Order: sequence, then structure tokens, then C-alpha cells
Amino acid sequence: MKTVQVHRDTFRLSPVVAGCALLMLAAGAQAQQAPAAQGDNKLDTVTVTGIRKGIEDAISVKKNATSVVESISAEDIGKLPDISIAESISRLPGLAAQRVNGQAQQISIRGTAPDLSSALLNGREQVSTSGDRYVEYDQYPSELISAVTVYKTGDASLVGQGLAGTVNLQTVKPLNFGKRTVAFNVRGEKNSNGAISDGAPSTGNRVSASYIDQFADKTLGLAVGFAHSDHPVSRYQFETWNWVKNGGNLSGAGAADKDALYPQGFKGLYYTGREKRDGVMGVLEYRPSTSFSSTLDVYHSKFSYDETRRGMEVPFENWSGANFNSTTITNGLALAGTVQATPVVRNNILTREDKLSAIGWNNKWVVDKWTAVLDLSHSTADHDETLIEMNSGLGADTITYNYAGPVPTFKFGKAYDSNAAVKLGGPFGNGYVNVPSFRDKLDAVRLDFSRDFDAGIITSVDFGLNYSRREKSRQHLETGFNALKSDFASADLLSPTDLSRVGLPAILAWDIDKALASNFGPYTPAVLNPWGATKNWAIKENVSTVYAKANLETELLGRPVRGNVGLQVVNTDQSSTSNTLLQWPLASLVPVQDGKKYTDVLPTLNLSWSLPDQQQLRLGAGQAIARPKLDDLNASFQVGLSAGNTGTPSGSGGNPRLDPWKSDYLDLSWEKYFGSKGYVAVAGFYKRLKSYIYNVTTPFDFKDYPLTGTAPDGTPIKPSTTIGTITHPENGQGGSLRGLEFSLSVPLEMVSPSLKGFGVQGNLSLTDSSINVKDSRFGDQNLPLPGLSKSVLNLTAYYENNGYSLRVSQRHRSNFLGSIGGPGGTSEKTFIKADTVVDLQLGYEIQEGTYKGLSFLLQVNNLTNSAFQTFSGSEDRYRGWEKYGRQTLLGVNYKL
Repeated sequence: MKTVQVHRDTFRLSPVVAGCALLMLAAGAQAQQAPAAQGDNKLDTVTVTGIRKGIEDAISVKKNATSVVESISAEDIGKLPDISIAESISRLPGLAAQRVNGQAQQISIRGTAPDLSSALLNGREQVSTSGDRYVEYDQYPSELISAVTVYKTGDASLVGQGLAGTVNLQTVKPLNFGKRTVAFNVRGEKNSNGAISDGAPSTGNRVSASYIDQFADKTLGLAVGFAHSDHPVSRYQFETWNWVKNGGNLSGAGAADKDALYPQGFKGLYYTGREKRDGVMGVLEYRPSTSFSSTLDVYHSKFSYDETRRGMEVPFENWSGANFNSTTITNGLALAGTVQATPVVRNNILTREDKLSAIGWNNKWVVDKWTAVLDLSHSTADHDETLIEMNSGLGADTITYNYAGPVPTFKFGKAYDSNAAVKLGGPFGNGYVNVPSFRDKLDAVRLDFSRDFDAGIITSVDFGLNYSRREKSRQHLETGFNALKSDFASADLLSPTDLSRVGLPAILAWDIDKALASNFGPYTPAVLNPWGATKNWAIKENVSTVYAKANLETELLGRPVRGNVGLQVVNTDQSSTSNTLLQWPLASLVPVQDGKKYTDVLPTLNLSWSLPDQQQLRLGAGQAIARPKLDDLNASFQVGLSAGNTGTPSGSGGNPRLDPWKSDYLDLSWEKYFGSKGYVAVAGFYKRLKSYIYNVTTPFDFKDYPLTGTAPDGTPIKPSTTIGTITHPENGQGGSLRGLEFSLSVPLEMVSPSLKGFGVQGNLSLTDSSINVKDSRFGDQNLPLPGLSKSVLNLTAYYENNGYSLRVSQRHRSNFLGSIGGPGGTSEKTFIKADTVVDLQLGYEIQEGTYKGLSFLLQVNNLTNSAFQTFSGSEDRYRGWEKYGRQTLLGVNYKL
């Protein structure tokens, strides 16, 4: 009998985090007491670089904006403060990240799902390499982005904005630089997980270069940047499939309690491989006079991902022959037991390649008091993925499990690393291949006009129009394949993979390419007709936007007020093509095309009232929308009868007739600035959702569906009624989202000159919603709004002086309902447990002499090796537990 226990890291940093919090609060209290006159004179005259430069540039953007915004600015060319754009963005007040493969990738704004916000590149809406419309931020290297602005309130001239907010990524403007600038960055990377299986990498690198110059008497500017990363994939995961009741799907005396929840099955996997990305950015700016300028910007990235998955998967449901011998029920959960089950040893390989391209051409004319802008843009995204699964095993085994945490302790009766015993095949078959792909294309043309006025409350009027056409399609190819022989050749085997990190025994490992050649014949993935045809769809969106905005300047009680009031009219024409699958015994396809047109009128108001002592009071109000998820809009559908040839019809699929999410919003923000050095702010927001989208099962009349016919055996096919149920996305109405945000950024020299170089930044967001949604996967359970974390806390303490720099950052996010990726770009909702991630950065820059401009950098991401955890409905129903490792980067930067 083999007993396996999991090894866990127990490193903690709680005292440091607590100290940062106390330091931040003390700094905020004392900084407000600091004499304004003394601080103001210094703040506007001191020249800063490095960390302080990035902070002060971002504060200036926030202070001078008319909308409620947050901002990040690069410390220097090619040096945003994190290796990931998403990690930098997630530290802003009211924003939070979801980790994917150990890296921040998806961004939630103010407690909403990522698809309720939008992302722009230089003010233009972007395509996505995901299966939806939300942007995967790891496709944009931080080395090529100079600044990020997050709009939390609407602006009539902001096209493509989201309901929760809008993230605008910005590249450099070369004519804004006074001289030629060249920068190089080289970093090596090491993952603390090490080589967790035979041949697995644990090291990587990042290289970037930027060149900015001006020509023709500074009328022509050029910026070129290149960024390369080679990141080792080294992570391990344990996952309980789900917790289910025995509704006839479980067998054995141990599953006799019909009210208890049992583990449906489990898997433990090691993921190893490489993630590579190359990004290129180019900007050509021409400004021969103050009356005309033209800017062409180009961006392209290529992302490749090669991942080997080795592990074990064990189904507990009776379709696999499993039988619960005995269980121990604790609080309604079968947390311990003995099961007769058939483990499957899996050696799989996933390859993925993404290509993202964007080009924009902006032309601006100024004639007297008039300004006209013509902007043309085109962007494309291609996603290609191949998942090859190879299964093996050695038959049924007696397995004892005991959940004392997310990773149980197991006892197995057999050894799974023996070539003599383990053979190809098992409950999942010999092998399968899935080949999904996406194509996304977006073209847009925009024309803007502006008229300035010399006097009056209205300083200028902006108006214009934008037309965009987007097409996104999904194709899914697949096939199973049978082994020509079940034994593995000795030459194809690798060292066994020790799965003790996820509580499981060692398993047989093989070279997948060699085993495919030795054990399998040729295979060709294809659309699986008719059963897989509904995985293929195409969506078109034509969006016309017309807007007008008046910019305002006046006084209230003798104090300046500035802002804008505007209106956006958005007309959307959405359509989708796919197939309706009439299930067995009809087993036929019906092509389908459906869609909808709708128009939204969206007013916006932004006001900023300047109060004494560098205080500002901001008000934002209006309406905002977020168009439905693209995979929710797909027209694919599946229909069947409850008794095969007869009975009640039921169907499931997408809904191309969805209306967008829509809300009324109100924002109020108080901000106190200390020149451009620091600020404290308190903000509150309220959103009343007039329309939202959720999955629901409702009655439906199937009278228009051809559900009659004759089965292959001659039996008539006819429903007993046309009234059945349909499960698909629908629009709901009512409910609210509200929250408070507290933020602070203070250099501690404002508290005491002896603390020169030290500083703190911090923000706390508290969000709540009255909305409870339903999802058929969770039964009758009331679910929170997807993406909503009730609390998000970010803390940063830094030191920078005489070339030396230190920064420690923590981001914490409470439980939320999120999405985890599935095969082929699909996703499913699951509860994600509270997460705390700590990062460290150390640096030194030579400031004079021959090597001036040379700097050294040490970065440690996920310093505490925090686990990513999920649960099913309540925290005691453990689901996923994943360790990504501690990533250490050491490198040099050089700027000419």
C-alpha cells in the first residue's frame, strides 16, 4: 500500500504587510498636516527620475483630468514598474487581476467581470486572442507601453468604452522627446519550482530594445521597440472535479446518503514547457507645422506556448465503473472514503500560437479655432491551439482519500510508474486531439471636429463619428485515435514523474512525439459532424457611434469648475451564423443565422471643482453599456427529446438577440494633492444596472423546430409536447453595484527630511452588489455578480535615493466568482478564493561617469509562492489548488 502526502510551502510575509499598512496610514495623516506653502514650492521645481518620475507623471495625469481616472507612467523608456502590464494595472484603486498560469492576465474594474470593461491601444478598440472580447493583457509587453490611463467614468468622445471602465494603453510619441534615446534591457529568469519533470525547463529570459529619434529639424520622429520573453512553464495543480449528489450517477454503499455531496473525481497534473513572446512597436510622427500632424503607429506580437501535462485523473462516477465502498460524511460532505476506481495516467501536450497586429493612422489639422482629426485603424488576432491527449492505466484500484485541505491524502494499491503494468487505454479511450482556432478582425474609421471659443462657460465643442466593423469566428477540429499497440517502447520512456507535490504517486512518463510515432497511425482532425458542428460559429458586429461634447470652465463660490457634458448615440447591428443540432436519433444539422439591431443613447457629465489647498471634488454621471460576450452571442443550438424518440424537448446554446449590459452611474471623488508628489483620495460610486446577462433555464415553445421524423430502426420520432425548456444567456433587469475607494501616494520626506527617498502607496476598494444571478451549472444557488470581490487591497513601500531603489508590493483580492479557461478557448464559472501576491524589486543605477545610464535590477514575483485556489459554491468544497512558483529575474538596463 502506498501513502502519498503533499508538500506545501509555508513562507509568510504578514509582518511586512502589516508594517506597510501602518506606515501608509501614518504618512497620510501627517502629510495632510504638512504646510501647503512649503510643499508646493518644491514640488513644482524638483526634477525626478526612476520610480518617483513614474509616480509623479501618473499623479499629474490624474490631477489634470476632467474625468475620474487612474494612471500609470513608465519610470523611463521601456521601464513600466512590472514585467506585466496587467500587474501594473491591477495595483490601481478599484482594479483587480485574475491570475492565469501564474501571471496577471484578466482585469476587473470595480467588482465586475473583465468583459464589462474595454481595452484601447492609443485610443482605439482592440481585437482579442481570447474566445471572447476581453483583452488578454499579457499579449502587450510592458517594455513597449509608455503609459496606461484607466477611465472610471464615461466621456462622450471616448469610443469603445466599457460599462465598468476603459483601459487605454499608450505607446510613445517620439516628437515629445527632446533628443535621441536608446535603451536596452536584458534579464534572466528562474522559477523556484525547478524542473518538476524529466526535461522540464526552469529558466528563461527577457530582452528588449527601444530607439527614439527626431529628424528634419524635429519635424519627423521615429520610435521603434522590440521585446522578447522566454518564460519557463513550471506549475502543478490538484483539482476536485466537483461535489455532486447521488442522483443515480454514483454507486456503492458509500454513496447511499442521498443528501450528501461526493467528490465527482479528481486530477493532479504537472505543467511544464515554454511560453515565448516577441513584440514589435513602431511609431512614425510627422509634424511640419503647428497646423498639421500625422502619426502612424504599428504593433505586432507573436505568442507561442508549448506545454506538456503529465499526471493522473480518476473518475468517481459509475459510468467509469467506480464504486464507493465506504465514506465518512462531515457537514454533508464525503471528505474521506474508500473507492474502487480506475485511474488514468495522462501525458498530454498543448501547443498554442497567437498573432496580434494593429495599425493606426491619425491625421490632425488645425485651422484658426477649428481642429479636425481623421483616424483609420485595422487590427487582427489569430489564435491556433492543439491539445493532444494520450491515456494509459492498469485497471481498477482501491483508493483511500482524506480531505484535510484542498489536496487530500491518498493511498493507492498499485504502482503507476511501471512500464510492465501501465498500458495505453482506459476510461477516456486511447487518445484524442482538439484543434480549436479563432479569427478576429476589426476595422474602424473615425472623424472628429473641435471648435474653440474665447469667452463663455463653453470653452470648446467636440463632435464626431466612428464606424467599426468586427468579425470573429471559431473553428473546432477534433478526432479520436486508437493505439496500434498498448505497450510502450523502452526508448520512448522518460524518468517517472513524481506527483507527490499534488498528493499522488509517481507515474509513467514518455516522450509524447516518440510515443505517437511508435504507437499510433496517422490521424486527421476535422469538424465532427454532426455532434461537434455547434462548436463552430461566426459573429459580425457593425457599430456606428455619433457624439457631441461641450467642454466647460466656470466658477462656483469663487472657485474654478471645469468639465464636460456630452452625448453618445451608439447603433449596433449584431449577427451570428452557426448550426442547430437535432440530437439523436435525428442526428442532423440545420444552418441558422440570427441577430439584432439596437440603439443606445448615452449621456455623460464630468465636473471637477477646485477647492482651496490643492483639493478637488469630482462628479461623474451618465449611462454606459457593455456589449454581450461574443461566445454568448453565437447562434449555435442543440435540441433533443427527453425520451429519445418522444417526450419533452429541451435545448441549449447561445443567444444572438441579447441586449447589452447597461447601467446608470454616479461617481463622487475627493482628492487632496501635494503638488505632483503625492495625494490622498476618497471616492464612491453607484451603478444601477438596467440590463445584465446571465445563463438561465426557462420555458420555451419549440413549435418552429423540426423535431419529427423516423429513427434508423423505423421508429417514429415525435415530441409529446412542443413546450419544453431552453438554457441560454438572457437579459435580466434591476439591481445595483456600489463601492468606496480609498487611495494614497505619499513620499515620506514630507513627514520628515530624514525619510528622504522613502514612500508609500496604497489603496483599498470595498464593493457590494444587490444582484444575484443564476447559472444552470450551480442549480438553484444564488450567485454573486461575476468578478465581484468585496475587498481589494494594494500596498507598496519603496525607497529610491542616490541610484539605489527598493520596492515591495502586495495585492490582495477577496473571494469572487471568476472564469477559468477550458479547451478551445471556452471558459466556465467557478469561485476563486481570496488571493494575496507579494512582489519585490531591487535596483541600482550608475548616475555619473563612464557607465552612466547602466542599471541593475533584481525582481522577485510571487515572493511568498501564493497558491491559486478555487472552490465549488462554499469554501469547504475544495476544487482547485495550483502552485506557480516564485519567479526571480536578474538583469541590466542601459540607456544612452
